[in-house]
Amino acid sequence: MMGGKETLISDREFKEELLVNFNELREENVLCDVTLRIEGQDFAAHRCVLSAASPYFRSLFTSGFKENESNVVELQEVLSAAAVSEALRFIYTGEALVNASNAQDLFKVADYLIIPSLKTKVTEYLKESIDATNCLELELFASQFSCESLEQAAVAFKLENFASVVKSDDFKALDFEKVKELVSHDEIIVSREEEVYEAVVSWVKHDIQSRECLFSELLKCLRLYSMSKSSLREDLKEELVIKSRTCTNIFLEGMDFFLFPDTFLDRALKPRTCLSSNEYVVILTGGHKGINSSHQTAASDANCFVLSKNSWLLLPTMPFSRTRHGAAVCRGQLYVVGGKASIPMCSFNPEQNKWISSDNVLPNRLHCSVTAYNEELYVIGGEKHWKRVDKYDPTINEWKEITSMKTGRASHCAVAMGNLIYVLGGCNSYVCHKTLECFDPSTYQWTDKASMMNARIFAGAAASCGKIFVVGGYGDKAYKTLQASCEMFDPMVEEWSLVCSPVVPRAACGIVSFDDHVYLFGGEDAKWYKLDSVERYDVKNDKWELLGTMAEKVSCVQASVLLLPKKYINV
Repeated sequence: MMGGKETLISDREFKEELLVNFNELREENVLCDVTLRIEGQDFAAHRCVLSAASPYFRSLFTSGFKENESNVVELQEVLSAAAVSEALRFIYTGEALVNASNAQDLFKVADYLIIPSLKTKVTEYLKESIDATNCLELELFASQFSCESLEQAAVAFKLENFASVVKSDDFKALDFEKVKELVSHDEIIVSREEEVYEAVVSWVKHDIQSRECLFSELLKCLRLYSMSKSSLREDLKEELVIKSRTCTNIFLEGMDFFLFPDTFLDRALKPRTCLSSNEYVVILTGGHKGINSSHQTAASDANCFVLSKNSWLLLPTMPFSRTRHGAAVCRGQLYVVGGKASIPMCSFNPEQNKWISSDNVLPNRLHCSVTAYNEELYVIGGEKHWKRVDKYDPTINEWKEITSMKTGRASHCAVAMGNLIYVLGGCNSYVCHKTLECFDPSTYQWTDKASMMNARIFAGAAASCGKIFVVGGYGDKAYKTLQASCEMFDPMVEEWSLVCSPVVPRAACGIVSFDDHVYLFGGEDAKWYKLDSVERYDVKNDKWELLGTMAEKVSCVQASVLLLPKKYINV
């Protein structure tokens, strides 16, 4: 016997020649033992070759199916005979001719006969063939056959080439739900929101008799606040809009965003990703820093909480330290008013990322409330000015004293909702209030409403989903009773009810509402120790959750929602 190492020898040419010979045997019907019949056409083949290439055939020929006993296998007529022929060529040679006219049929055959390599090759061909005229068709096709990679490629192309895709016949033939899904998508790439509106109008007018009734539902999916004022005004002349009161009202609300932008800050008005240069944040201003009431200092910090990331960043400090003050966003800027010291009002300009001091000084207000309505600031109550109300017009930099409240208040809450300003709780020199009154800016009249279930001072209040939520605070002027509960006021029935209580009872916290959620920042506990926790309340599910902590423990902090340019966030 000869010695030496063992070597595996291989001959590529022999393998290729073997495949060629197998295919010649098939084409000449030599030693074939099965016939595939489809659409009246017969294709001779070898059971062993088909079984080696396809689990479908292996199961068929090794089971008790009747096809195993017959020499003829009839394939479903939904398959194409031409595609079956190409699939057989691929099984025998590893090659198949694929083009725009047969690709989907060849995919169906590969899927039905379970030939993974052929299916993969056809999928790659289809992905490379995606264009504006066929991406919607291919997306539907991929969904029907659970081809995830092809579906993802078609969707990505559709979003990146929206302007071209919506001009295709396939877009005009889409059903309502598919159009709604597309125009609602955040990731559409457009140069302006008007392109999405024009696509909707085009789709509706393609079959106006049956689609006109759907126009208002599609309008609700658009980001009208991302359109220009001139476009909105011009589109109000569109016949589809004029004929529908609902559509007209939708456009008028879009105009309101330009007229009264501050009233929309509690909503998640998110432009398309490609058009968004700003992001919603919560800015915390001033407050008491320190361990408790015996060790505290007024803060000049302006901490920024990025809502989308649950992360923090530090903005430029305020010109003066502030506490026991008020803050509100008006005309896109954050105004800080009043406080412990007699210092001027200041404002934060988000576009310039800087604070500006005003030379227009309001009489010193301690523990007042500040809210914005129709692009004007309202400073309400406060110690020594219990019933006083002042209105500030930023366009002319002027304060004006207006109709006083019915009840003197300090350390209270004020919330603008709908067409009214609601003022609740607080105290005067003698008593802690649970009363609620509201101000109508159109008539300058104050009206009493149903009182809260509990008296509260240093509580937090915010409006969300058409209701007012009041959280925490103290129940007496001695600050001995910490109210752990949360109450909700429904203006439709003018009734208060208890909802889920926060995880951490607190008073003198910052509070905002945004996108059907209420956020709490800091405050103090029953022993007057400062807090640094952040909580979020899910209004629709009546549930509180802890989100994290702030950089420092602070109470009497003011929280405001503001649009901040992303260039100052992503640094």
